[in-house]
Amino acid sequence: MSLAFAPFIKILGRGNRGSRSLTTEEAQKAMSMMLVGEAAPEQIGAFWMLIRIREETVDETVGFTQAVREYLKEMRTSHSVDLDWPAYAGKRNELPWFLLAALALANYGVKVLMHGHSFEGEQRLYVDEVISALALPICLTSEALDDVMQTHHFVYMPLNSVSPKLAQMMDLKYTLGLRSPVNTVVRMMNPFNAQHSVHGVFHKGYDELHVASSKLLEDKSVLVFRGGNGEVEVNPERDVTLGKLQDNEETWETWPKAEQNQKRLKNDLSLERLILHWRGEVIDPFGEQAVRQTLASVVGLVFQKSNHQECLELADHIWQKRQLDTI
Repeated sequence: MSLAFAPFIKILGRGNRGSRSLTTEEAQKAMSMMLVGEAAPEQIGAFWMLIRIREETVDETVGFTQAVREYLKEMRTSHSVDLDWPAYAGKRNELPWFLLAALALANYGVKVLMHGHSFEGEQRLYVDEVISALALPICLTSEALDDVMQTHHFVYMPLNSVSPKLAQMMDLKYTLGLRSPVNTVVRMMNPFNAQHSVHGVFHKGYDELHVASSKLLEDKSVLVFRGGNGEVEVNPERDVTLGKLQDNEETWETWPKAEQNQKRLKNDLSLERLILHWRGEVIDPFGEQAVRQTLASVVGLVFQKSNHQECLELADHIWQKRQLDTI
């Protein structure tokens, strides 16, 4: 067991009166030690669960993310990616319509890097399963990324290929039964230093945490919102509040729900729905607005538009330009 790592656990676990949150510097040091193997598995589990009890702070999130970015520094400086798209939540009661929005952007020339992780045995449909079934580009090494990206403008990379250490930390959920703040970090890390990044969150307040942390990290272009099941997908049956950070300017805007009636098809998760909708053969009643509103939210970031109607018009244009033989 690492004696050097133990003080971080003591800071977090000294009870209601003696414990405190970590400073940015402490969080960065603790994460760095975990990434390079200077903390025992028991210490890592205790560390994350102590933070999980009260949830991570902005300072801690910034420190963790700084450590991960430094650890992935070689990746971050050697590739050309326009849009970083984390996909870690999985869908429970609908298909991952956000994938079609990402593919439409890629068809339009935006280089999209999607990365994610899945958990076996959960009643969720993870995007890696869908990407494999649709034979979309998957990259398992950073060395091959540029070639694949140049050809397809869309690449999916599993977290284990980005960082086995982070994947192991995510998999602590199997042992501990709870998510850890690593779920926040993998959304924040932007492993290939893309110009733009989109974050989907589920729990109330995490959108504010992400925007505040991104601001301290001096990220140039970030979109955050509470999406469907925690993915970067606008649920058209609910209002959505978009938090945006561009050139150090923070803005918040609420878009009204696009669907007044429930159109989700919870009992039909056939991928045929995605394929037929993409090809325009059958317009899906839920997917149409899920894709449209999601695409509108992201193009507002990438092409620096704020007016909802302008975002929708550009989204419609990009959707009409999609290549029907992509899937």
